[in-house]
Amino acid sequence: MRKSVVFILLLCLAMAGCWQSRNRPYRNDMSLQPFAAGTVTAVSHDGRIAHYALRRIARGRYRLTLTDRGQDFGQGFELGFFPLPGAPAHVLVLQMAMLNFHTGDDSLRYYGLLVVTGQRSAQEIDPDCNRDARKAHVPSAYRKITDMCSFPDRAALEKSLLALWKSGKKPDTSLSLVPAIGSPR
Repeated sequence: MRKSVVFILLLCLAMAGCWQSRNRPYRNDMSLQPFAAGTVTAVSHDGRIAHYALRRIARGRYRLTLTDRGQDFGQGFELGFFPLPGAPAHVLVLQMAMLNFHTGDDSLRYYGLLVVTGQRSAQEIDPDCNRDARKAHVPSAYRKITDMCSFPDRAALEKSLLALWKSGKKPDTSLSLVPAIGSPR
């Protein structure tokens, strides 16, 4: 894993291990907003730290941008959080679209799990197609030749995410939030 989520996704793309969908299964759903706007500190399982700005945007979505100076400064994602049927209420589907590739309905969405651990904290579980497909019961039809897990519909994605949650996979990243001054919560 790299120092930032941007690197994680780029690495995931390069290694062809992400879970993705081009059909936008949550297009018409309002995202949950479990957090206020503010500053996010992400700590990966290997101790690397990255800082982000989190702000709310339209339809319950968020924009998360890297604030650490360097090559990827300002890069980020549009995020959405959705209930995962069959999972506890604090376990959410995490949907990410990279801002620099975001072209509306046609851009890929990447998926994982967000485990809300408090009003200002969460843990992210990033599925890897190569390592997690078997325990998440991902049908081989959804694994391309490149071992990229690509889901044809919401039901298939949610079924695999739920199986991944139940498998006990450990979080990849811990997130903590410092709300912006004047933000609720």
